[in-house]
Amino acid sequence: MKIFNFTTHHNALKQNPNYAAHPQIIQRAEWRPGGSGHIFTDKETDEPFIGVAVVHIVDFRLQCTPTGSFLESKYGTLEKAKYQFVGGRTHGKNGFDEDFTRIHTLLNNIQNAIAVSHNKKDMLLDQQSIRFARNIFEKREHAVPDSPTSSRRTVYLEDLENPQEFPTEAKEVLKMDEETANWPVDEKFSDEMAEIKAFYKAVPLRVYDEHDKFIEPADVNKALCNAIAEIHFTLHHTYLPKNTPPQDSFRANIEQILILQGGKPMTSIYTSDPRAGPAKLTTHHTPPPPEIPPAKRVHTQAEENTSTKGKEKERA
Repeated sequence: MKIFNFTTHHNALKQNPNYAAHPQIIQRAEWRPGGSGHIFTDKETDEPFIGVAVVHIVDFRLQCTPTGSFLESKYGTLEKAKYQFVGGRTHGKNGFDEDFTRIHTLLNNIQNAIAVSHNKKDMLLDQQSIRFARNIFEKREHAVPDSPTSSRRTVYLEDLENPQEFPTEAKEVLKMDEETANWPVDEKFSDEMAEIKAFYKAVPLRVYDEHDKFIEPADVNKALCNAIAEIHFTLHHTYLPKNTPPQDSFRANIEQILILQGGKPMTSIYTSDPRAGPAKLTTHHTPPPPEIPPAKRVHTQAEENTSTKGKEKERA
């Protein structure tokens, strides 16, 4: 298996003006009104600024399954579910460790440039981590009938009362997309999915493995766990004055994820039958210290005198 060259990749990214450790970003981009708040925008292109960061994706708050952060109805609705994960230091990957501090500081400065309150939430969880997120479902411009492959199908009363032929363009609009029709949610969430898919479409994360191969939505969570990845993201801000206390919400919105090094599964020697006896730490013993050669003997003056007298007696 080919080992990824982090040194070469780090050197290349340092030349990229979108690399989030680049010192000129805060001069090249600015906050502008957009969506429900503000978008960090490139001054030259007038497009959302795309930042690039390399992080270690930890298993804490890793929610990139097809239902993401959705747990159950009492905690929120499925259409508001998000993919989300926490990125931290890369632990010695040739320069990226030091850059993480620079990226974290830059993002904090970008936040401070627009924050209204002292409560800056959601993106910088602490000094050691950055939260990345993205909505799973996107609202449709036009509602469509439910998928024919589903156990449920939405039937509109007005269509039953006034059957008519729609033009080709309208038929295309009303066609359920394959991605949403076959979105691989857990069976226990099938009812919630059936309720929203006529109005919302599922949008897969753009995640690619070490060989640039697309990772299917059902496999993303496992692929990202403990991986070292290059994250492409945009920055969004919303001020929430009605919260108590008021707060500024920030999001590093995921645009693309390139896995540079897959995560290693956590292993334990304590998985055997406990009644079979204690687990042996043979592979974890501290190696014995190397044998120390005996110290060279130091000849004292007395020994030399004795040796000399012995030789004189032999001559006599």
